[in-house]
Amino acid sequence: MGYFIIISFSVFLGSPPELLPIAFKNNKDCVSYLTKKVIEEFDHMEIIENNNIKYLANITNDKFIVCKKLEYPFPKPDLVDF
Repeated sequence: MGYFIIISFSVFLGSPPELLPIAFKNNKDCVSYLTKKVIEEFDHMEIIENNNIKYLANITNDKFIVCKKLEYPFPKPDLVDF
C-alpha cells in the first residue's frame, strides 16, 4: 500500500526536497490538487505535461513540484547467508 505525496525540488545550491503535508490515495487526486491548488501558492509556476505526467515547473526550470508515490512498508534488503 502506498500514498501519493507532493514533493518540491529545487536545483538551487543542492537544496533538499520539500514535502507538502498532504497525502492522497490515488495519483489522479494528487495531480488534480497539484494543478488546481498548489499552483496558486507558488509564483511563476506553470503546468508541464510530458508522456501523461503532469508536474509544475518555474520559468527558469530550476524548481519542480511533482506527485510521487510513497510506498509502505519500505522494502527490506535481502540478507545474504555466508
